[in-house]
Amino acid sequence: MENKKLLHLLLSFIEAKKTFPFAQLTNLHYTAFGGKEDEVVHLSGAVELLALSFDILDDLEDLDNFEEPWMKIDSSVALNAATALYTVSLKMADELHSPYKGMIISVFHRLALQAMEGQHADLENRIETEEECTSMIEKKSGSLVALASVSGAMLATGEEQAIVEKYSYQIGLAAQIENDYRDLFHLHKNDLSSQKKSLALLYINREFNEHSKELSRFIAEGKSYEEQYGDAAAFKSKLFQSGVVHYLNVIKQIALQKASTLLAELPLPQHQIELLKSHLIINQSENKRRD
Repeated sequence: MENKKLLHLLLSFIEAKKTFPFAQLTNLHYTAFGGKEDEVVHLSGAVELLALSFDILDDLEDLDNFEEPWMKIDSSVALNAATALYTVSLKMADELHSPYKGMIISVFHRLALQAMEGQHADLENRIETEEECTSMIEKKSGSLVALASVSGAMLATGEEQAIVEKYSYQIGLAAQIENDYRDLFHLHKNDLSSQKKSLALLYINREFNEHSKELSRFIAEGKSYEEQYGDAAAFKSKLFQSGVVHYLNVIKQIALQKASTLLAELPLPQHQIELLKSHLIINQSENKRRD
């Protein structure tokens, strides 16, 4: 890359990340399916850069996560940087030496576009049913999990592994539900006050009890939870009383159970299946909410 300022900016975005979950997914599946070459490091990097570009675009489109470095600079510069990261990701995939490179690039294109379709549905904010919402989440978040997992397995086997793609959507759904719950208490990411269609908002607006009716009125007024309830603890208590917390947890656990059932069908030794479960299912099931 000739533009050193752009390169420095991209590196600063990468360094801001504390974890690299998508790269880990790629490496995990590559190893589970018998891969033993170092080229997985190159593929994992490509996957993580693509996911980072989507994170940046998502924040720019939603106008939240203001603490991130790309939200502290001119939005047009950040947008161009995100596009550059996306392009670098595809370039890295094209530089693979694997005989399965063409298949992997095809997966990149298909699942990245599917994630964009999910994001478009989210941005339109016209979702009316639980089914529409879970479908949107599976596309938006699950597609990136699938891209990381399927490409890792494909690098090892040269096969697309349909089961891996299926359970990846469920893992993405479960992870996004957890993230959405945490975001309820983030001052700069309160999807309720912005009336962004989500599983939580759809549930609350059905007004099953007096607590959910109260929350529905509060949301319609467009206030922040601090204005209405004073602090996160009081707001969290109201969410529990409304039943929405239990509802989200049930949806999450159903998704994880579906993923676990599909994992058991993988054509792998049992110890490899258990290893995948420990990373994909058990860790999420034991994830404790600390808000």
